[in-house]
Amino acid sequence: MNVAPDDVTSENLDEHIAGLFSGPWWVSALVVLLAIQMPVVVYNLLRSAPVAYVRFVTVTGRALGPLKPGVADPRLVPPGGTEPAYRSYWAGQAWQDALAAARAGLTELWRRTVDVWVLDRLMSQCSSYRKSYGRRDTGEIFFLRAFVFGVAAGALLGTLAAALTAVATLLVFAALAGVACLALVLGVLAVRGLDSARLTVGRIRMKCPHPGCYRSVALPVYRCPRCRSQHRALRPGRYGVLRRVCACDQRLPTSFITGRHRLDAECPVCGLPLPDGLGSARLVHVALIGGTSAGKTMLVHAMVAGLLARGDTGELTVRWAREEDRREYEHGASRLASGSVLGKTTAVLPTAVMLNIGGRHRRRLLYLYDPRGENIESAQRLREQEYLAHADAVLLVVDALADPSVTARLTPDERDRADAASPAGESPMDTYDRLTGELAAMSGRRRRTPVAVVVTKRDVLHGLDSLPTVDHDVAAWLRTVGLENLVRGLEHDFGACLFASVSAWDAVGARPRAGERRRAADPVLWLLGRTGLRTRKARQVIASGRVPPRPTTDPGVAESS
Repeated sequence: MNVAPDDVTSENLDEHIAGLFSGPWWVSALVVLLAIQMPVVVYNLLRSAPVAYVRFVTVTGRALGPLKPGVADPRLVPPGGTEPAYRSYWAGQAWQDALAAARAGLTELWRRTVDVWVLDRLMSQCSSYRKSYGRRDTGEIFFLRAFVFGVAAGALLGTLAAALTAVATLLVFAALAGVACLALVLGVLAVRGLDSARLTVGRIRMKCPHPGCYRSVALPVYRCPRCRSQHRALRPGRYGVLRRVCACDQRLPTSFITGRHRLDAECPVCGLPLPDGLGSARLVHVALIGGTSAGKTMLVHAMVAGLLARGDTGELTVRWAREEDRREYEHGASRLASGSVLGKTTAVLPTAVMLNIGGRHRRRLLYLYDPRGENIESAQRLREQEYLAHADAVLLVVDALADPSVTARLTPDERDRADAASPAGESPMDTYDRLTGELAAMSGRRRRTPVAVVVTKRDVLHGLDSLPTVDHDVAAWLRTVGLENLVRGLEHDFGACLFASVSAWDAVGARPRAGERRRAADPVLWLLGRTGLRTRKARQVIASGRVPPRPTTDPGVAESS
């Protein structure tokens, strides 16, 4: 008759226990052995499980660290692929080390189970019972060997428990490592987004200034300052979030935030050096347009000198973006100081003169293009000036002595003096007509492009009595001398116009005038002002000795005041 579990009493429990020993003798012996071995199994389980887990943690920790402190780890993946840099630890090496450490730890658990417990302790204890400690009967030997197997069973269960705990630990570690890697990936995207947003908000474009290229640069090629290796993808990614490690162990910044723009950069297309600070400030392309012998080269030198002079008074911060430009400027200044003149531009395609200019709160990277006049005298050559497609502003150089309507007003003696000033090869109106059509076709934004019109050779014009004096209202002067169509066309075709006059020789010649030098920078500063650059007030620096006192007879002082 079956008894429900709830109906079991102490009396029928004794009957059940007695029933266990009512069968064959070997069943009774097995029950006794299990009852005796259970504490042994539990004891060895509790004893072996912590030891095995601690051993797993120790071996895993050693496998994660360097094999020998102070010595290069042979497990590290050397630099390779397209970039001469080490991959970030989280981008691959971390998972390789984690798998190797997990494999080493689990292998250690298996080794302790097989080698230590089974082959060493179990076999040695079984062998010890064969020694002669007096005569033992078969039952005693069976009991002792059964006791040994109980110890082994506890050890196996303890190792299994340690292995399950180790697997759980590895899963938690993998989850934490995955979260860390995901956070770093999000950090990469965030830093890239900040760099892109800075370029977009600041309207910063990166362009190559070298002839034959003039390409847009998405990401320059940066050189390591130590080994000069080329890094073609120096940005947040698998080689580093904020910094990366070059193959020479030099740490390199990967973002504008960490100073990437301070590294030497090259154009990824032509391989020529890019200016310092490219990408850190808004780029402003200013193209000088004028006929042959219109005075463009002297005007560029005068404008740069004017910018440097304003930098001395604290109105601007002016810094050369290329060392070659600084050396060429100093060489030209020495020639002018000795009474010589600058040679004409001979390059078929010009290389920009580059300056980093800082105003009150902002900075600009200025590209000044000085093409030779022959490039402007035909529509085909003008189309080859690819930098015009990127032009943010145009500086039209007007040599009034080259216009027939102006020379018709001169006396024979004045014409000889005008010819001695080497007038341009064509009328400024012809140059303008060719420019306005090609610029609209190349850039498509002529109406938004500001233009500064600079009448050159003002010192010669002032010596011609048949012409009115060039005063501050240069547009009215141009209309008076017969260039009304030029003024009307400029005001109609372009969004904003500035009319100015400059004597480059008075600004940077053998006997320069400080006021005229400052005046020469006005057209460039006006064009930069159209991009949002604001200048500071000039500070008084004469007393400090930085700028020599100006003579009171200098007419340029009154003009600049």
